[in-house]
Amino acid sequence: MTSFRDKLKEIRASETERQRHRVPLSDRQLGLDSSSESCLAARGDLVKHLEKLMQEFIAEAPMFEVGHGFFEGRYALTLSYDEPFLDETHGLRKHFTRINFLLDPCLPDGTFSITSKVTIRDRDQPKAGASGNLASSGDLDAFRRFGEEQMLRFATEYFAGRPRSQHLQSSN
Repeated sequence: MTSFRDKLKEIRASETERQRHRVPLSDRQLGLDSSSESCLAARGDLVKHLEKLMQEFIAEAPMFEVGHGFFEGRYALTLSYDEPFLDETHGLRKHFTRINFLLDPCLPDGTFSITSKVTIRDRDQPKAGASGNLASSGDLDAFRRFGEEQMLRFATEYFAGRPRSQHLQSSN
């Protein structure tokens, strides 16, 4: 039986040998060419636009929080809130409300898609999506409009179904 260190040396030596025989990938294959860079920049601008919309929503409903992460291999930008409410039979509970924008990775040719998932007080709404090409300014504008439409749909659903507070009822 060989020692662990000897096995590590063997592995390292074989990796060095494999590196000599590898065919290097092109910048395009690695996503480093100018078209990929411009698509990533356009996607970054789209994310900034969505974040701005979410911040404007938070100005009206400051209890919401913005989150960033990954979900099912896609970049996720989320606006969410766990809304407390008093259930007479079960005590203090929470309703989960969120809008989730899932951005697919941008393909080397600029192909891109975005999906919106909305949940209002624990009830999932129908998903919506848009696809196009980030290299096209018309498609990028369509993605921005899609984001605005989805945020308006979210706001309409959230505020329309929201119970009015006692303070608002007594002042009317």
